[in-house]
Amino acid sequence: MTGGLAQAYATMGFCTCMKTVEMTKHRAAESGVKVPGTIATFMDIYRREGLAGINKGVNAVAVRQVTNWGSRFGLSRVAENGIRNFTGKTDPSQKLTAPEKILASALGGGLSAWNQPIEVVRVEMQSKKEDPNRPKKMTVGNTFRYIYGTSGMKGLYRGVAPRIGLGVWQTVCMVALGDIAKEMVEKATGDKVTAKH
Repeated sequence: MTGGLAQAYATMGFCTCMKTVEMTKHRAAESGVKVPGTIATFMDIYRREGLAGINKGVNAVAVRQVTNWGSRFGLSRVAENGIRNFTGKTDPSQKLTAPEKILASALGGGLSAWNQPIEVVRVEMQSKKEDPNRPKKMTVGNTFRYIYGTSGMKGLYRGVAPRIGLGVWQTVCMVALGDIAKEMVEKATGDKVTAKH
């Protein structure tokens, strides 16, 4: 969770902001409006709003990253315990099979999409769309209220299906395959892998 927080403030605010700007510009270009290039857009935001403008929505990104990885790892471990109880592998020395680990990670990754409203808030904060009803100075709280007020719960969970797919994929790779790789290294070297390795 601390890694996710550091990642958000070090790089992701800027990266997600520019990605959202690109998506907004692409939609404007499709409607026939002439839009400036990426660098011109970046410089315009920087001149008008400084680093705060480039990192708009970074607090929402930080909340998303912390809850993402905390949920993915935590829910995967909870799912592993459920699988252990279901299969009768209650002794910690009994290892889960690779398919069981993958299933646990898939469940953990899918369930981690509970925080989709934070991602929707982040996108809205970074969006360049024109709407007189949007708050002038957007915070995580007032953006959440704006989305809920205009679109309800459905609006807060828009785009959740692809997010579930992404969560499943990433968690299977990071948790299940990470655990499997760690066990393979331990077996090959005869040494328990710890953080210092």
